[in-house]
Amino acid sequence: MADQRILYFFSTVQARRPVVIRQLLINKRTVSNLFWGLEYQLLDWLAVAPNLNKVYFEQQIDQLQHSESLKVVENGVILTPSGFQQWQKYQAIHYWRQAPLLVQQYQVRAWEKMLALLSQVFSEMTYHNPHYYVNITDPQLQYWLKRWLRHFSRQQLQQEFVQTLTTFLIQKPQLVADVFLNMFSGHQVAGQTLLQLQQQTGWTVGELNCLLSDFSLQLAEKLLTQGPAWQELIKLFRLPSRLTASSVRSYQLFLKRQTVAEIARQRKLKVSTIQEHLLEAAIFENDFPYQHILSTEIQRQLLVSFPQSDLVNWNYQVVNQLGIPFFQFRLFQIQQLKQKKGGNLLVNKK
Repeated sequence: MADQRILYFFSTVQARRPVVIRQLLINKRTVSNLFWGLEYQLLDWLAVAPNLNKVYFEQQIDQLQHSESLKVVENGVILTPSGFQQWQKYQAIHYWRQAPLLVQQYQVRAWEKMLALLSQVFSEMTYHNPHYYVNITDPQLQYWLKRWLRHFSRQQLQQEFVQTLTTFLIQKPQLVADVFLNMFSGHQVAGQTLLQLQQQTGWTVGELNCLLSDFSLQLAEKLLTQGPAWQELIKLFRLPSRLTASSVRSYQLFLKRQTVAEIARQRKLKVSTIQEHLLEAAIFENDFPYQHILSTEIQRQLLVSFPQSDLVNWNYQVVNQLGIPFFQFRLFQIQQLKQKKGGNLLVNKK
């Protein structure tokens, strides 16, 4: 049977290109991919499957087309009514990620390890057991945890952890809450492997990994509300921005009213590279100052030249003869597309 999870990323009303969807999932951050991710309202899912194999993905698309779950149309692929029904059946009995955006905000694997370490340490503390072998042997994580525990009340941290975890899991379905807890080791309790849990649940290892990372990240967000001590720990794993580090630097200089050419000279980069950085910033930042680049006259010319009902299919050649650079054309497209969608709304619409 084909991988039913892929059906989620297609729409019954909007043609979408499979190659763009895969590149979004593996975090291939070209401006073109990000632009279409904005149009598809799938940017929340950026980087959730960094190891998604190209051959595997294409094989699954072929199988889903053969089973008439997906259908090839003029500008891409659409989800058929049959495919939509299959997705609903799949979602009813399998786990599906609830907070995909958090993947872009954390060092996911490192936080998962720290959470496992916290769980074991606090469990052993409950039984006043100072002698045990920790399952997470990463020296950097152990150092961070020891330093953190020395600066705050261990008893209070333990109570806050248990209370937050309990409150979080009570709100989840019993099955997924139990599966998540069974992944962790504690006092005289060994966490179950993904293969063991696969046999018990019938879920794939991929689905179990999805549950682990999704719940771990959601729990991190809950712990952040527990005060300065938890903020001190969790900030070690949070990423500063959805932008790449280089794009952040260019955008910061741009906000200081430096021109694209000035930024390029200062950073010793090509003008085209700085333009790509700013287009990325425009896609992700909801307060991007478009007026610094798009004059009122340029906006007027572009509005007159194109129908607002077909934003993504605008042809640059129409305004190239007016002397408007492609950078400004694409930036205006992004501005209009975000306004049309009511801001950077990234919820998948079937």
